Amino acid sequence: MSDAFLSLLCTHCAPTLSGVKPACIFTLHKENIPGWQTELSSCRSLFSGNGLRLRVLCGCRRHLVIMVYRPALLRESLRQPERRAFLQARGYPVSMGTGRLLDELSRRMRSAKAGGFPHEIGLFLGYPLEDVTGFIAAGGAEYRCSGCWKVYGDVEQAQHLFRRYAACRKRYLAMASSGLTLGEMLAAG
Repeated sequence: MSDAFLSLLCTHCAPTLSGVKPACIFTLHKENIPGWQTELSSCRSLFSGNGLRLRVLCGCRRHLVIMVYRPALLRESLRQPERRAFLQARGYPVSMGTGRLLDELSRRMRSAKAGGFPHEIGLFLGYPLEDVTGFIAAGGAEYRCSGCWKVYGDVEQAQHLFRRYAACRKRYLAMASSGLTLGEMLAAG
């Protein structure tokens, strides 16, 4: 795995790789990662034995938006009654399973230019429902604080999560710079 691709994963997905967040997303600029198809294929193979998945949500000629997720954590998060009701009200097929929810999110991301960005992606990324609904209602304004996302609800809880995610990122980047492979990092936790 190239250093550039490993750096992308560690920078943007460490909380999910660590098992503390259901999903993360990042943008892969194809010109920056020669052999990106091989990188994705290798990553998928490695992830399959470690309770992780990689999914391309959308893309174009120059870049891809990629989600790394833990199916069990994502399923558990999206099954919470309030989250489920919110997604159902927005037209998601909540009775069809996580795969179909991701299919619908991907469809909405691909058509985002026509109909607006699907901000409900925050629920897939593990953001608190109050923060997702607050962001949508306020159009991204009037938030109480910001970090990994804009906070409209419990600032203390969000800041705790921001610190926890930053610690994951720091740990994974340190492991990468010490020469560990992604497989070794996942084994280390």
